[in-house]
Amino acid sequence: MRDGALLKLAAAAAGAAFLVWLARSRHPDGWLDRLDTGDGSVLAFELGGHVGQREIRAMAETVLQAFRRHDSIDMLILLPRFTGLTPAAALDMRGLQASLLSLGKVRRYAVIQPPAWAGAMITLGDWLIPVEARTFRLRQLPQAHRWVSAS
Repeated sequence: MRDGALLKLAAAAAGAAFLVWLARSRHPDGWLDRLDTGDGSVLAFELGGHVGQREIRAMAETVLQAFRRHDSIDMLILLPRFTGLTPAAALDMRGLQASLLSLGKVRRYAVIQPPAWAGAMITLGDWLIPVEARTFRLRQLPQAHRWVSAS
């Protein structure tokens, strides 16, 4: 295994451990909505509250199906009311599988209004992983959609 790949794997493991740590607090039940982009290679989701295994698994299945249909995809994730993941969600095998496969299949990843801790992880991950990732404010949603959809 190359040193760079090992570093990326270690960063992903650290990120998962951080999410598990964050999941200890009590937050409102989580939810997931799939948003229509009009383009099958651009997936959009909104996650809110404290997201559980059911929501992560549903999102992972959608992402894995898109990976089978497209050489690469782009993702737009809205997180204005997201508070974290339950431990079961953070360690869900389908979710982890989709995350690992995304390293080679996701081209651009736009995250709208992430919590501060998630924004910091995205900024760190942008230089560690081979996915272009940017964060946007909620009022910048149209710009985020244009950026993530640009060729």
